[in-house]
Amino acid sequence: MKIKINWKMFLALFIVIGGLYFITRNLWVTAGIMIIILLIDGFLREYDHKKRGEKQADEILKRIKEDDKDTI
Repeated sequence: MKIKINWKMFLALFIVIGGLYFITRNLWVTAGIMIIILLIDGFLREYDHKKRGEKQADEILKRIKEDDKDTI
């Protein structure tokens, strides 16, 4: 199994971690803030995927209804 890594996101994450550590000078505080940031990111991605799926489903249903009207 091949894992696809987004290198830009990976680099941005390490820059953020480095910046947080530079500001706080505490590994535990940095880890806590990163966990919170990653949780929020996960919830926002899940919400975005849900909204995109609903939009696609609505578009498909709309096309099906239009096709049914055209065949009648």
